[in-house]
Amino acid sequence: MPYSTGINTVLSNFEANLNYKDVTDPSIYIKLKLVDEDSYFIAWTTTPWTLPSNIALAVNEEFTYLKVKNEKLNEV
Repeated sequence: MPYSTGINTVLSNFEANLNYKDVTDPSIYIKLKLVDEDSYFIAWTTTPWTLPSNIALAVNEEFTYLKVKNEKLNEV
């Protein structure tokens, strides 16, 4: 059900499609070097304008991360 957080109510199908338009959202992939080893994390973001102020990458210690070697660049 389409919902408006601005007016705290549901929207009709007409209201939900009133200003519909296709837009392109910026997104980028970045390569972040690990501090204590010669390998990198690849991260994807849809808010690239926040990158200059980022000082760390959040990771989950409960997740399993894979190391993959890029043969062309000879990087892990």
